[in-house]
Amino acid sequence: MVSFVVIAYNEAANIGPALASISQLAGVGAHEIIVVNDGSRDGTAGVVARLAARNPQIRLIDLPANRGRGYARRTGIAAARGGLVATVDADIVLPADWLERSRAALAGHDAVGGTAVPDGDVAYLYRRFRLTPRAVGATTTVAGSNGLYRRGVFDVTGFDGTLREGEDSALNQAMSRLGLSTATVPGLLVQHRENKPFGTSLRWLFETGQGATRQLITYRQVRQPDLAAGAFAASVAAGLLTAATRRPLLGAVIPAGFVLAASVQHVRSRFRTPPRDWPRLAPAVAADAALLTAYFAGRLAGLAAVRRRTAH
Repeated sequence: MVSFVVIAYNEAANIGPALASISQLAGVGAHEIIVVNDGSRDGTAGVVARLAARNPQIRLIDLPANRGRGYARRTGIAAARGGLVATVDADIVLPADWLERSRAALAGHDAVGGTAVPDGDVAYLYRRFRLTPRAVGATTTVAGSNGLYRRGVFDVTGFDGTLREGEDSALNQAMSRLGLSTATVPGLLVQHRENKPFGTSLRWLFETGQGATRQLITYRQVRQPDLAAGAFAASVAAGLLTAATRRPLLGAVIPAGFVLAASVQHVRSRFRTPPRDWPRLAPAVAADAALLTAYFAGRLAGLAAVRRRTAH
């Protein structure tokens, strides 16, 4: 049997299609769908309860307060009974062949997963500006949004219940230390239907930045986002030094120029950007500049938090 653990926070608009895509998977056979409602305030639990009344495979765990992604995943897995455990986010729609292809890939690994499209850090841009996304590999080999695990993985390790974000990266690191094998299934794409408003997306990117700094300090592995964050910090330092020489306008332009250039490159890497579309892409670049600024601010805030803990 396969246990699908679906975590949801304010996903009333997306949870129905997500669960339908699981039930319609080719070769799904005996399965259970455990939905962990992580303290949603938008009626997510009610939607799931109505679906569960018609589908006995669906079971709802309704957490009274929002505890974060790590706690929600851990709670669902503790209740799972299958020999295989799949983790799915409530804003993900799986293709019909997801389970068959993941099972086949699992023959040589302990956990596998596909690639979400669009990438999570540009989901707002995709929805707001109707851009054409590219399939971009995530920095985490098996993302929590769609992963298939042998049950034995959770006998020796698991998701960190204290982490509100980055719990999937932490699990990948723990598995690597234990000699367990992970892999991204080539060409296996899942649809990402995130519908966070702009303000929520800014907060999420800020929290993601904090978590990325924590990961860098904890695991000492430099990734491409770490290089970008380091370049941003250098631009801020250069701007402050320039402003101290009585050139405040130039001092402000230096980090702002870096963020704008980074946004152009970010949009180009995540979406198809033919030259004729750049008048339409310009507002997306501006919005992405604000989102990247929130992320970089989170990186700096994460560093400050680590220094405070070290000082104490």
